[in-house]
Amino acid sequence: MSEEMNQPEKIHGKVSFGEGQIVAVTGIVGGVALALGFPWIVLAHGQGLNTTLVVIFVLAGLLIGGTVAIASAVLGLVMPREVGGGGPGQINDWIKWGMEWKKWSEKDWKDFADSADWAEPDYENWTLSDWKAWGEKMRKRHKGKGF
Repeated sequence: MSEEMNQPEKIHGKVSFGEGQIVAVTGIVGGVALALGFPWIVLAHGQGLNTTLVVIFVLAGLLIGGTVAIASAVLGLVMPREVGGGGPGQINDWIKWGMEWKKWSEKDWKDFADSADWAEPDYENWTLSDWKAWGEKMRKRHKGKGF
């Protein structure tokens, strides 16, 4: 076999990480606050609880808060922001379109508005021939569409 057949083609997708640090730090701080705050509240105000319940609530607060902190750290730092060169929903195409859209001059906007049928028809003053012309126009426009 040839050398090309022995070594399959390696495809490396573009994967970029980053911009998740704020989410990670916020989740970690929230998890630590939950892990320390809930047991503190239970120990400070739970004198009427049974000892078994106090232990269960303290351990539950530590476990839930620790899980939130670890999950936030992992997902915020490890989850990729972009895979394969395109953002979610090909956001780069939308941004590019938005930049072209902003470059339209006033004349371009007026031409666009004039080419479309944006004007409200003055149907209150229509004559019978105007109504017939409008009906023919609608019939041609919707011909074969079930109208």
